[in-house]
Amino acid sequence: MKRPGIREYGLLLLLALMWGSSFTFIKIGVHAYSPLVVACGRLSFAALVLWCFAAIRKSELPKGRGAWISTFMVALIGNAIPFFLISFGETQVDAGLAAILMSTVPLTTVVLAHFFTHDEKLSTGKVVGVILGTIGVIVLVGPETLSGLGGEFLFQLAILVAAIGYAISSLVARNLRDQPRIGSTAVILTFAALMLMPFTLIIDQPWTMDWDPEGALAIMYLGMFPTGIAMFLILQLIAVAGASFLVFNNYLVPAVGVVISFIVLGEVPEPNALIALAVILGGIAASQMRFGRKQKDVQRPVLKSDPMTPVMEVPKADKSGGK
Repeated sequence: MKRPGIREYGLLLLLALMWGSSFTFIKIGVHAYSPLVVACGRLSFAALVLWCFAAIRKSELPKGRGAWISTFMVALIGNAIPFFLISFGETQVDAGLAAILMSTVPLTTVVLAHFFTHDEKLSTGKVVGVILGTIGVIVLVGPETLSGLGGEFLFQLAILVAAIGYAISSLVARNLRDQPRIGSTAVILTFAALMLMPFTLIIDQPWTMDWDPEGALAIMYLGMFPTGIAMFLILQLIAVAGASFLVFNNYLVPAVGVVISFIVLGEVPEPNALIALAVILGGIAASQMRFGRKQKDVQRPVLKSDPMTPVMEVPKADKSGGK
């Protein structure tokens, strides 16, 4: 595991740009179709895109029973269930409160990584980063938004459960660090789409719904960028920089949303938004700092009995071009 460089921070920002725009398109999608149709539709389209990409790059598929189990678990816990729950939750929960609820991802991941990994232990920097990131999100959306907690509890709980699912799946995805990125992503998205498809067809019967071009385009966008390409970037960042670095993306998402609204819609951000952006970026930087005595990065063999880490720590070259 190496310390993140300029490339990793660039990929993190790109991922934040995709995810920062996803809440808007989810709103458009659930306005036209049901949460199940939106979730299953974006996963199905994303899987199709990734299989085409895998065919062009001649990507290999995951190797080994453990890798296939990991892809299944990431598909279930990190894609199928969260995508439905977030779509369901956003039918009632406003974006500001959803951002606060989703900020539990870094908190959960950093704690879980401390107990279930050998190379991502809690440190002073990570604790400071989590605190600053949480403060930044609250400053961004306004403390008054917290007054909405408690109302529409079922929808808020759905987003909280989705956040926990993201945290757990980011740790399970560590087992795919030595697997082909593109092929693994295609398999994950295919599993996730197949998990939701029976429920979507039986419960919602999408062929009975009125065709909505705007909603359909929103689902296609969600499938192409915040789902398909984003899943590939997730595996890339976890392999290189670790799960704890990846989840701080959840602090960048609301901040990037402010910037996008200014560029696209001409909305001038309030002073508290700019302050929040500075605090959030400071939190991410603090999370990667090492306070006190420096420690050398040591790679050591991992026993097969460790359920949360791959047998090999050094990623293999991906013949598909992903690294």
